[in-house]
Amino acid sequence: MMTRMIRILILGPLLLVLLFSCDKMEDNYEQYLEKEKIYPPKVTNLVAIEGLREVSLTWDNPSGDLAKKILVDYGDDSLLIETMVDSVHIGDLEIKGYNVSVYTLDEYNNRSVPESTTIFPNGEN
Repeated sequence: MMTRMIRILILGPLLLVLLFSCDKMEDNYEQYLEKEKIYPPKVTNLVAIEGLREVSLTWDNPSGDLAKKILVDYGDDSLLIETMVDSVHIGDLEIKGYNVSVYTLDEYNNRSVPESTTIFPNGEN
């Protein structure tokens, strides 16, 4: 009888503390739900045709009107195009490897997820 009373006196308050301690757990992530970032859709099917010190890139633009601009990033340089084009020609490149990424940008200049490829513009196919 006495051990039962001791269990109730110890476990009762402990259970109450555990029950009420989880009351504000959503405070840890609530800030992320309020400001959900919507990325512009990305380009697809990126194809690179390499020449001697030049490359022609083509891709398929996303549907819809969220994307407004194209950004082509290649190594130490980038090319911002103020309209939605589906191809670009880049010349006067060094004969070395480049990681090329094509992004779409929305009206606030938020970048999409990149569509990427690696090129080596040495003129050999």
